[in-house]
Amino acid sequence: MHQGPWLAGAAAVLLLGAAGCGGPTATKSPGPIRQNHAGWELAVVRQGDIFLVTKPGGPAARLTDGLHASDPRFSADGRYIAFLDGGLAAPSSQVRLGIVGADGKGLRLLKPGKTILPQDYAWNPKRDVLAVWGGSLAMLRPGGSPQVAVRPKGTVSTFAWAPDGQGYAYTVTPPSEDFPNATDKLYAVSGKAPGNLLVTSPNYSGLELQGYWPDGQGLLYWVDPLHSASVAADGLGLMSIPLAGVEPKNLATTLPYPSWVQPGGQTSVVLVAGEGRQTWTEKQLERCDPATGSCIALNTGLGQVALDPTGTMAGEIAWVGAKDLGGSGWGEVSSRAGLDQWEGTRSLYIVFDGKGVQEAKLIAKGDVFDPQFSPDGQSLLYVQTDKIKLWQSGRGAEALADLPPGQVTDYYGFRSYSQFAWYPGRPN
Repeated sequence: MHQGPWLAGAAAVLLLGAAGCGGPTATKSPGPIRQNHAGWELAVVRQGDIFLVTKPGGPAARLTDGLHASDPRFSADGRYIAFLDGGLAAPSSQVRLGIVGADGKGLRLLKPGKTILPQDYAWNPKRDVLAVWGGSLAMLRPGGSPQVAVRPKGTVSTFAWAPDGQGYAYTVTPPSEDFPNATDKLYAVSGKAPGNLLVTSPNYSGLELQGYWPDGQGLLYWVDPLHSASVAADGLGLMSIPLAGVEPKNLATTLPYPSWVQPGGQTSVVLVAGEGRQTWTEKQLERCDPATGSCIALNTGLGQVALDPTGTMAGEIAWVGAKDLGGSGWGEVSSRAGLDQWEGTRSLYIVFDGKGVQEAKLIAKGDVFDPQFSPDGQSLLYVQTDKIKLWQSGRGAEALADLPPGQVTDYYGFRSYSQFAWYPGRPN
């Protein structure tokens, strides 16, 4: 599942204190038998509980009972699912971080000290270790106790794992009493070595980490003047810095949606470039080399914006194209009917060499969102209207499950999903 925007770097608050978090809360765990472990699996939230789908249109196995779950995420090997219980609508004392086995066993519900946000936890890409941040940074193994890795003066505000799972990076936002002369800081940690300070922001500016270069040799981040969500919403310069720590380069102006920057090969990224918070105009796809800072625009068709990219290390890319409404966009999407009409122009394209629209293949037409590649590039999950669908090379597309209710497009046309997660199977 692609994560939504980090527009307010200092929004997260303390999650795990010096004593860690509370012990597990007992809840019924039905423990279904897991099927088809070598293939894909889909965790879907239904009426507050998590169900596992392993067959297109087939029955779903219940993993939890009596919760208010959201934002499920699979571990790297698909054995575990982390999620929130309670959500942002609940008082902070009632929001819990959950972990359950994909076989329905070993449910744990951990009680954080304060509110945990959907962007505040992530699985290691290679091991069953969950990073949790938003105050301190802690590492949690299923069945184990949280281990605090970083306890800064201030807040660990954004975080990213290295692609090989051996290191990580994080930003620290100072406490409010240090403003207006405070600076955010970006650190990188490799193995057991102490954190290396790579970037210090200008005074009173935020640093928002997007992630690592595809080859793990550098980092991408945004600088948010004045920690301003309003400024960030209209686009920020995406900066690139190698772990060696030389001068950073500005790749492009983008909206600070981490999911809109994707691998475009071993040494490149594909991103949505363009200023302005409206998604229906002035958005184009660019392939960038984060080491050199060079970018080239991809030919994705005249009269269209390019949105929701996804890519693989081998260089396959897919994206959603939609009608470019230009300056008249506000009038056309000011009503629900107008927004629905524009979303009906969204179509999914896939290209295997990144040379442009001449090589692109139309996969789905109308109301398409959030494509996600499998690591081998042979499968592509996406949302269309009220269905979660899977396209497979040589087999076409089929519906896996109904889309859970509650997925809402924001005022500017961006949509993120909190009610399902996809495990594409073990990489070959």
